[in-house]
Amino acid sequence: MYQTVLIAEEPLLATLNNINSIEIQKFKIAQNSFYCRPYGVISIDKLYASSLKDSSCKESVEILYKKNPNLRYFTQNILKIKQMYHIEYKKESCIIYAKGAKSYSELLLENGLAVIKPLFIDEEFSSSFQKAENRAKSSKLGIWKSDLLTQCIAELYK
Repeated sequence: MYQTVLIAEEPLLATLNNINSIEIQKFKIAQNSFYCRPYGVISIDKLYASSLKDSSCKESVEILYKKNPNLRYFTQNILKIKQMYHIEYKKESCIIYAKGAKSYSELLLENGLAVIKPLFIDEEFSSSFQKAENRAKSSKLGIWKSDLLTQCIAELYK
């Protein structure tokens, strides 16, 4: 299996081929397939995958998904297979314009399914990402419902 490296300054139109998780989606342009990860954020799936087996982080994420099964399928409800999306490739991640000018990363943040990466600075996106994350915090959505984030972040930096 080979992986195509996408290098583009302008947004491209790409067809969504597969949704692996909240963290990874597979797109195609012409005959070239590539994977996208959300830009500027750490998703709940990334936190889960990065934590140790039987950790409190994994347990907390599993409890969250059990209590809110619709969150596990958030990406499938937002992005549709065989649909074309504007995509901008940045720093080994993708900005997927999922709802008009709103990016997939912003949707993850405002639903409490991601946090802004530490030291993330981007003139174009920092403000909207911060506002989206603050809306999720104040509404206690997703990872903000409990101390899940504290547990997972602590495990990331062990």
